[in-house]
Amino acid sequence: MQSSFNSVSIIVPALNEEKSVESTVKEILETFKNHSIDGEIILIDDGSTDKTGNIADNLGKTEKNVTVIHHSKPMGLGSCFREGTQKATKKAVAWLPGDGENEPYEIIKYLSILEHTDIANPYVINFNERPLSRRILSKTYLFIVNTAFGTSFHYTNGNVLYKTEIFKKIQNISNGFFYQTECLTKAVKAGFTYAEVPVLLKKRTHGKSKATSLKSAVRVAREFLRVFFQIHFRKESKTL
Repeated sequence: MQSSFNSVSIIVPALNEEKSVESTVKEILETFKNHSIDGEIILIDDGSTDKTGNIADNLGKTEKNVTVIHHSKPMGLGSCFREGTQKATKKAVAWLPGDGENEPYEIIKYLSILEHTDIANPYVINFNERPLSRRILSKTYLFIVNTAFGTSFHYTNGNVLYKTEIFKKIQNISNGFFYQTECLTKAVKAGFTYAEVPVLLKKRTHGKSKATSLKSAVRVAREFLRVFFQIHFRKESKTL
């Protein structure tokens, strides 16, 4: 990767991912090494009840570029991301799940784009890797988001790559999955530019996605309404 923009913090939230979190972290570190990236990992054990916390601590002790944060109880992806952006020390920041579903290089390879824009927003091009029901749900969700916020995104739930400085101006209030859409929408509304970039999705090797549970859906709906109200009906403060 020949680019002056090669500095990135990767936030890795992990909730009960004992079977995959170590391989996920090591894959990210290997990507840093192979592409001469000045990178760090902010690994957040989000209140796990399995061995995820112990594995995280071992990684923090043996890998100098890994910082470990523990939550005493699950706080949600949005809370993890917000905390991670506050701890990030590199020029760019993104997140990758602890379950290893995403190939690190698929988003890290777009670091150089941040020389010309503020955000690299990925959209999945092998969406058939997901079940039909998940694809229909995603399309419906995207339509609602674009209609509600006047945007034209192709996808809002990916591993978005941001310039870290963006989070001096915006901050997500969502603690659940909706934080992804919230951060992207608020950044664009605040005047930051973005480019949409294609990525490939890996098949999960362990566990099941928590994104489509009924509990998650209810939380997303509630957080959507909070953010919609904040953006459309409150006077914008210095930090959205």
